[in-house]
Amino acid sequence: MIKFSGRLAFRQYMPAKPIKRGMKVWMLCDAKSAYLSNFDVYLGRQENRTEHGLGYNVVMKLTEHLRNTFRWFFFDNYFTSLPLLQRLMDFGLYACGTVRVNRVGFPKDLKKPRDVRNRGESKVLQYGDTNLTATVWKDKRLVHHLSTLSDPRDTRDAQRRVGREVLRLQQPHTVFAYNQFMGGVDLHDQFRMKYNVGRCSKKWWSYLFWFCLNCAIVNAYIIYKATSTRITKKKRYSQLDFRQELFRALIGGYSKRKRSVGDVDRPVLLEENIHGHVNSRLPGQRTTCKYHKRYLNQRKETVYGCAICNVHLCKDGCHAHFHNRNLQAA
Repeated sequence: MIKFSGRLAFRQYMPAKPIKRGMKVWMLCDAKSAYLSNFDVYLGRQENRTEHGLGYNVVMKLTEHLRNTFRWFFFDNYFTSLPLLQRLMDFGLYACGTVRVNRVGFPKDLKKPRDVRNRGESKVLQYGDTNLTATVWKDKRLVHHLSTLSDPRDTRDAQRRVGREVLRLQQPHTVFAYNQFMGGVDLHDQFRMKYNVGRCSKKWWSYLFWFCLNCAIVNAYIIYKATSTRITKKKRYSQLDFRQELFRALIGGYSKRKRSVGDVDRPVLLEENIHGHVNSRLPGQRTTCKYHKRYLNQRKETVYGCAICNVHLCKDGCHAHFHNRNLQAA
C-alpha cells in the first residue's frame, strides 16, 4: 500500500493493514534477494476479468514475462486456488501457497480430517497423475497448502519449542518449501521503508513517483551487493552506506548558496576518474595523501580524494596510480 488520503478514484481502504488508505500495488519479488521483478497498480475492478477471481488475474499478469522458465512461485491464501496452479503448470511454472478450505475444488477430506489430530501429523492427496497436491499439516492449528512443486512422499524435519521442551516433528515438503521461500515482498517493503525517500504532496502521482524511486534504489542496492567486487573500507556495506554514496554522486558539487564558478566543488571529469571512482574535493580538513604515505613513504596533505572510496589522494596523478595498484593486487 502507498499511503494517500486525498481524493482518488482507485484509492483503497484496507482496515487490517498498517497503511489503511492508499494505492494498492501488487508486487512480484525474488524470494531470497527481495529484488522487485514486476509490479502493478490496482485500478479497481475491471470489466470481464474476474472469471476466476482477482488473485488469479493478478498472478497471471505479474508472471506473464516468466512463462516456460520452470520457476517456483509462492503466495498466500488470497491468491491460491486450484485453477491458478493448474494454469501456471500449463505455462511451465510451479507454485505453492496456503489455501482457504472453502476454495472451489479443495478436497473435503482435508478440511477437518479425523486422522490428523496430533501435532506433526499430516495428510497429502495428489490430483491424478499430475504434480498438483493438497496438503494438511497439524502444527498448533491445521495448515492447508496447494502445491505443484513437491513430492507427496517427501518429508522434512521440523522443530517447535513448547516451554523448555523441544518437539521434533515431521512436515511435508510443501510446508517446508513455503516457510523457507515465502516473504520476498515483505523483505523488499522492509528495505524500502527503512530509508524512505519522499515529500508530502496533494497530488497522487507524486506518491507513486516516490514509490518507484524507492523501489529503484532498493533494486540497485540488491544488484550491487550481488555483483560488486569493489573493496570498501567497511566490512559490512549496508544499505545506508549505499544510499549515502548514491546521494553524494547525484548531488555532486551542487549548492543552493550562490558561489563563483571557481569555488564549485564539481567532480573532476578527467581520465583519472577510472573504474567508477570519482576524484573530487572531500569535506573536512586537509589529510595526508594515501598514495604518498603508503607507496612513496612521503607526507603530503591534500583536500582532494576519491569520493567513492572516501580516501584522500592528491591531484599529482595519485588517484589513478592508487586505484591501478589496488586493481593489480586484487
